[in-house]
Amino acid sequence: MRRENENLNGFVDSGCTIRGELQFHSSFRLDGKVEGSVRSEAELVIGSEGVVEGEIEVARCVVGGTVRGTVKATERVVLHSTAKVWGDIYTPALVMEEGAALEGKVNMKPMVEAAGGVRPALTGSQPSVSVGRPAGPPGDHSGGRNR
Repeated sequence: MRRENENLNGFVDSGCTIRGELQFHSSFRLDGKVEGSVRSEAELVIGSEGVVEGEIEVARCVVGGTVRGTVKATERVVLHSTAKVWGDIYTPALVMEEGAALEGKVNMKPMVEAAGGVRPALTGSQPSVSVGRPAGPPGDHSGGRNR
């Protein structure tokens, strides 16, 4: 969901690894690997071969690859069918295609830009769900349904 005034600002191809912090100002595509944090007020696109091991704080995050860490997006997160995410997602909008894998908590409170990064807005009660874990007591695989 690239904005019309945003051009692709950067690209990391498969076989490349960045260790540390990646920052960019416009849309960025990752087909390689980032070990560390990714921060931007724009869109991050993680291709099917892309991997992020660390924290992501962006406006929009489109995942086709693998993420191991927290994803915070002020606008939306899109998980394509090839996405694999192990970590919590904080975003006001989540789109998840059939086949995407997510193990972690999803918090859909509105996000705000704040000093020190992106944080959930402190507003009234908003939806929050855990994904990838049984809803019932340990050992109960009924998903919390009555028998």
